Amino acid sequence: MNPSYFRIKRNMEDAVERLCIWNGSSFKERIETDYSKAVDVSLNKNGQWKGDCLYAYENDGWTVFEDLSGGYSFIEPEQWKEFAGTDKLVFAGYNDALLYAEMIVIENGSLTKYFVECADMPEENVNEGDGVPGIENWIDVASFVDGDDLVYSDIGVVFIF
Repeated sequence: MNPSYFRIKRNMEDAVERLCIWNGSSFKERIETDYSKAVDVSLNKNGQWKGDCLYAYENDGWTVFEDLSGGYSFIEPEQWKEFAGTDKLVFAGYNDALLYAEMIVIENGSLTKYFVECADMPEENVNEGDGVPGIENWIDVASFVDGDDLVYSDIGVVFIF
């Protein structure tokens, strides 16, 4: 598995507007769909991603962006801070085939957790901050992602950039 998402403590309209500004462009497509069809509507007729594809929805005051195509991995914490502003933000993802995980948590404009573990590049591993206690290895990040009650919705919107 290789799930990845980011969530920001903002309503979806404001979060999408901020994302467009942060990306430097508006989305190319906005497709309302259910979760089971999110990937299908993100692919062109040749089975290729149409662009950077996000499945988005609101949950308990957060807007969640599930990264379907993988375009939001390896973004530096300073860039996530620009997107977050003073809002709470969590970026988390893992790939159990590569033994890789990443987590960034921002609160009140400050980076409170920055974690990267990659079995192929151990010299790049980072574990800074205490914003999420108990994150010590990629399995901890995977458990966080898999257990995050805010991440899942039957109905949402696919944004293609």
